[in-house]
Amino acid sequence: MAPELFVSVLGDILPFNPSLPAQVLDVFNQCWIDQTSDVRASLSAMLHSLINTNIVATDLAIELVDRNILQDSAIISNSQILATRSVRINTGLLYKQQKFNLLREENEGYAKLSHEFNVALSELPKGGFIDAADISAKSNELLTVVNALIGYFELDPNRVLDNILDICSQNLLSHARFILYFLHRSPWAPVTLAVNQPFSSVVQTERRRRLDSIQRDFSGYFKSEMGREGGSKLAAQLLGFKLRYFASAVDRNERSYTAPESLIFLTALLIKSGFIKLGDIYPYVCSLRAILNE
Repeated sequence: MAPELFVSVLGDILPFNPSLPAQVLDVFNQCWIDQTSDVRASLSAMLHSLINTNIVATDLAIELVDRNILQDSAIISNSQILATRSVRINTGLLYKQQKFNLLREENEGYAKLSHEFNVALSELPKGGFIDAADISAKSNELLTVVNALIGYFELDPNRVLDNILDICSQNLLSHARFILYFLHRSPWAPVTLAVNQPFSSVVQTERRRRLDSIQRDFSGYFKSEMGREGGSKLAAQLLGFKLRYFASAVDRNERSYTAPESLIFLTALLIKSGFIKLGDIYPYVCSLRAILNE
């Protein structure tokens, strides 16, 4: 079959078999072996026709066809250069490990993060009314600072959230509205909230219906809450690890200070707002019996 006719037939079949180019190139590699120079010249012309007619993409040919064949077909100038670049790219993709600068971020990054966050909270009126526009402006400003610190100091985003939750629990009573607004608009906010339409936005009859339903079948309501979708699993795990640590410290008789009510209140508030799901935090909350029974 003439190369032109073969290429034309492949072009007609291509819409019905998208994987055809890769299959043709695999066969092309096999046919090249132990062939005479005349046959290889015909195969080379056929390969050029496949590329020129866009049946085979040049990038796909470079990826699948042996580099010596590419050099003989004048598709690349030097097979050794291609081999070197391929090794470098594969090494970068497969073996290069992302490492955080732990020493630098320990000394500077997290200290700066805590400082900037506490400064931003200290500038807010404590216990007083703050306008929604001011909350939005302050939150956006703080988010910009946090993102800049993560990028500059190469901070681990998970550990950044862990530090932010600690700071938020310590300032919850005086800045609860701002904390909720910030977390729900941070990069760690869940895609979907694990919460129903809040009571404040439904009519009185709907509130009464929900409460009656809970009283009649609390176990069913509890199961539905446990199986609800949404929420941040990462935030639930971080809060759960903190709560489990305090519970284990009580078991070891190592804790000489009071239970972390602020952390418990923050957890409850995030569950209520849908930031975390009850089902994700519940296994850790079970560890709090030792704390709550004190």
